[in-house]
Amino acid sequence: MKQVENKNLTMILLGIGIVIFMSTLDSSIVTVALPVLSKALSTNMSLINWVVTMYLIVMSSTLMIFGKLGDKYGKIKFFKLGTVIFVISSALCALSVNWLSLILSRSLQAIGAAMTMATSNGIIVEVFPDNRRGQALGWMGSFVSLGGIIGPSLGGILLNFFPWHIIFWLNVPIGFIATYILVKYLPSKLDKTFANDGFDLAGSVLLLVGFTSMFIGILLSQQWGWADWRILSLTIVGLILLVILYRYESKQAEPILPVALFKNKWFTMQLLACFMVFIVDFFFDVLAPFYLQNARGFSPLFSGFFLLIFPVVQLFIAPMSGSLADRHDPFKITLVGLAIISFGQIFYVISGLHNPIWIFAIGAAFAGLGNGLFHSPNNVLVMENVDEKDYGSAGSVYSLARTVGMVVGSAMSTTLLFGSMSILDGSRVKSYIPSKPQLFIDGMHMTFGLSCLISVILLLGIFLWHRKATQK
Repeated sequence: MKQVENKNLTMILLGIGIVIFMSTLDSSIVTVALPVLSKALSTNMSLINWVVTMYLIVMSSTLMIFGKLGDKYGKIKFFKLGTVIFVISSALCALSVNWLSLILSRSLQAIGAAMTMATSNGIIVEVFPDNRRGQALGWMGSFVSLGGIIGPSLGGILLNFFPWHIIFWLNVPIGFIATYILVKYLPSKLDKTFANDGFDLAGSVLLLVGFTSMFIGILLSQQWGWADWRILSLTIVGLILLVILYRYESKQAEPILPVALFKNKWFTMQLLACFMVFIVDFFFDVLAPFYLQNARGFSPLFSGFFLLIFPVVQLFIAPMSGSLADRHDPFKITLVGLAIISFGQIFYVISGLHNPIWIFAIGAAFAGLGNGLFHSPNNVLVMENVDEKDYGSAGSVYSLARTVGMVVGSAMSTTLLFGSMSILDGSRVKSYIPSKPQLFIDGMHMTFGLSCLISVILLLGIFLWHRKATQK
């Protein structure tokens, strides 16, 4: 491949990062606008929830397909096409006049997001030289996490001053800037393609139906509860189809799901770590707004700025950890990050109704520091353990692990929170009870305590696994 000039590499990273930030941001920014959208489009909350649900389902179900197509026909081509689709569909979302047109536009937007997220890491690994790859992947980790965590706070701030359309119109001018950068500095001649025979249609269908069924079950569990027969049926059917998919794909020459990658223990372990960390991250993402606005009575505007602590700290730390990963053992850096994430959650557990808010802020800052140290070297470890021909597939699997972690973390946190509150109250609790703020605090302590325990188990598990693997 032709050597790319350093100034061009910076612009390529900026262009890709902007698109990935927008793609991730739109998975969470809409959540705070749901009450406004429900009123503006004259529909109920159960229907308008599909504006968020459909985006996550479509994006997650198509990530692997676009990763494979990117390997076959060119990751840069698919990334650019996905960017254009995302920008156009964002304008269509802003122009929607009813909930159905909005949901259809969101589905198209999710397809564009999936095309970009499935191919971004592969482009970075192919285009950037070894001595800058870790730093570049570190920035990518920052853009992804910043988009996922900042969504609710940015959405809350914007909706204080503008109509709901702003959360979609925002993507259009920024998307045009990113498109210009990509066209100028990321020419398609840099694309690498790896031709193969045919396309795994049966595997694609199994993947689409399996993930869609499982995701609908997980996402709707927050409304109907896990005991509902529909939730159990959808989730079980989805899991069964995914097991069938795994067995089927292990016999295919060109599988849509690269099962051979999972035989690489390093790849699988780091992927699992990424998945678990995103689960833990979204405990904070879901519970923090309840704590700040409902329990402590802070305004949405204050809460929005407060929630920026986590992503802003991570934004500054991640590139530095990426540079460290280029020069030192990235695995050790991930362990330090996991340790800090675990320690930081203690501050959530000791936060209450009347103690200083800076205690909770310290926890958020530690979360940003730990995540900043973890994700960049983790990204490096995942991508450097696969062959060049599998960069697209590995990148899409990594993006899928992040997305599924977000969804599972969101569903798991609310299930545990309201489950804990129900046990403590002796009755079914399905939302925050204004007359019982301490009940929420107690439930929050139990939920964050479990989140901290998950982090510690993950840290010890990876450390012991690594020590055993290196002793062989």
